Amino acid sequence: MKRNIFFSGLIVAMAMLLPSCGEDRTYEFLAKTENNYWIESQMRDIYLYYQDVPTLESEEYFSPSEEFFSKMLSSQDKYSYIEMPEEAVTRNNIQDVTYGFDFVLVSDPTQMTSQQSARVLQVLPNSPADMAGLKRGDYIVQVNGENVNSNNTALLQSGGEVTLCVVPLTRDEETGSMVWTEDTLELHLASAMAMENNPFYLYKVIDHGGTKVGYLVYNEFETGPNNSDLSYMEQMLRIFYEFKLQGVTEFVLDLRYNQGGMVSCAQMLATLLAPANCLGQEFAHFVFNDKRQDLNYTLNLQPEYAVFNLNLNRLFIISGQYTASASEMIINGLRPYMIVNLLGTRTIGKNVAMTQIDSPYGFTIYPVTATVYNKNGESDYSGGFAPEYVISELNYYPWGELGDENELLLRNALQWMDGSIPADAENVTEDAPEETPPAEGETGEEENPETEEGESTETEEGTETGNTPKTIYRLKGQPSTGYSSLTRRNFPAAILQPISPTY
Repeated sequence: MKRNIFFSGLIVAMAMLLPSCGEDRTYEFLAKTENNYWIESQMRDIYLYYQDVPTLESEEYFSPSEEFFSKMLSSQDKYSYIEMPEEAVTRNNIQDVTYGFDFVLVSDPTQMTSQQSARVLQVLPNSPADMAGLKRGDYIVQVNGENVNSNNTALLQSGGEVTLCVVPLTRDEETGSMVWTEDTLELHLASAMAMENNPFYLYKVIDHGGTKVGYLVYNEFETGPNNSDLSYMEQMLRIFYEFKLQGVTEFVLDLRYNQGGMVSCAQMLATLLAPANCLGQEFAHFVFNDKRQDLNYTLNLQPEYAVFNLNLNRLFIISGQYTASASEMIINGLRPYMIVNLLGTRTIGKNVAMTQIDSPYGFTIYPVTATVYNKNGESDYSGGFAPEYVISELNYYPWGELGDENELLLRNALQWMDGSIPADAENVTEDAPEETPPAEGETGEEENPETEEGESTETEEGTETGNTPKTIYRLKGQPSTGYSSLTRRNFPAAILQPISPTY
């Protein structure tokens, strides 16, 4: 959405800064400050927290635009940002230059040192990381011989050839504690390369005891590889048509690494998952500030996509510490129509929408402009959505690959789907309701609701991929986390198109 530009009083204000005699340099000063007066005009008009925009001293209008924009923000705003021209070029590239893996810095899982390591969250197929043998859940302790820490994360993201030192964990039989093994792996990664990071990281149909379960790892609500492309939305329709053809009646939506994105993608995904008789009804509505109530509008579940709709009456969502924005909009928008079961960790809590405003000066601003509500007028998740069953994958080792039925969170989601309490739920107490007793001939071994620190939880042998180990260990304590390559910015935001509003 391109916004009108208002400079009321600008020339007068500049004139007041000039000497009363001599050469008139009004327009010279105007050229140095008009970009910041433009920012202020937008923020005082459409910004959700416009009443908190401060009155600045005249000399502050000469600040760089990035610095000036930050001065406009309310103390309650964690999300608005400005994108400079060089950043826009990077974000609009169809492909990223990358080694092809995401990671988060964690403390020593053995609790024996203060050393950090980079734990691998996911690996792109056919990437340099994949070719080198890096696996999800691996601990990278060194890169090019240097210990991993918050000061050298750039070495893990893009560049020339690198050598990673990966060390597995094992359980000390005498103490029961987790310790590093001596089986150090040296992995040599080729130079970073251009790769398309498709948001549909993985999708499959699981035959779970005769029930067809759709499983989708969806990492960003994105319309296509660039701002003018709708190919990912078209891909979403093809994926769900295949789910429907295969008779999917249950669904696990994995949003653990999804920080949000385009409202239009969230609207379509909700349409494909919702009960068929709800199509045409409200999915979400957006309320702007009291000066711009003319911009309020509603998104409905789209009946034109009925042929792709799965007609579900319940949904299982896997959440994580990165789940935010449009991902939370899915949870909030579908709850009036169906049972939405949440498993994992608490979401971030972004219940506001952002509008992309392109400036005539080459930069783009993304201010918070509206609050997001569902059909019932609910928007009470600024503190995040708390899952019914809490399971933090960072507390466990090893993980296994996404999509394997014995991968930690998917395995627990399938147990919940069967009517059982997830075996690894960390918030289940002795007061929890009893499970249905096992049928004759069953062992009931999965009834243990919580794995004690340092103990193991047994799984069945891995299926299909065969790469999930039989034993998963619960790590002691709560491992602290640091920098994550998933959050190149310190807030959940996405590449947004200039429409009103984006989210």
